[in-house]
Amino acid sequence: MDEISLILKELKKAVGKVDKKKTKIFVNEIANAKSILVVGKGRSGYVGQSFSMRLKHLGLKTGQDLVITISGSGKIKQTIKKNKKGKSVLITMNKNCVLAKKSDLVIELKSKKSKQPMRSLFEQSALIYLDSIIIILMEKLKISEKEMWKRHD
Repeated sequence: MDEISLILKELKKAVGKVDKKKTKIFVNEIANAKSILVVGKGRSGYVGQSFSMRLKHLGLKTGQDLVITISGSGKIKQTIKKNKKGKSVLITMNKNCVLAKKSDLVIELKSKKSKQPMRSLFEQSALIYLDSIIIILMEKLKISEKEMWKRHD
């Protein structure tokens, strides 16, 4: 159980320091977007798929009006081309990466230092952060969990 305590402690540190002003902007961008595309590679891609599914459950459309990229390193090159049609948000642990300079909004998760292997802390903190965004959007858009279940596949 010490490992679980370690993971929870690291998660609290990584997600607890996210910029609240940027989170508010992020929520507003999602709420006002005509369509949303979520991208990522590897395990970050799975986090993106999970978030995209929840956005669908909220009744939001997919497309390229707003591109949300999840990348710990910030090195996903193909999203730079995709986000030319609309606004772009990057969720990363590397706020100084090339993609950050080309994004309209950068959400930094403090997940560089971890005792967990590889980028597990980034991926976990991204999932938790994005799940919290869904809760905020539910309140903002006045969408109940019951309504979301109606859109569940």
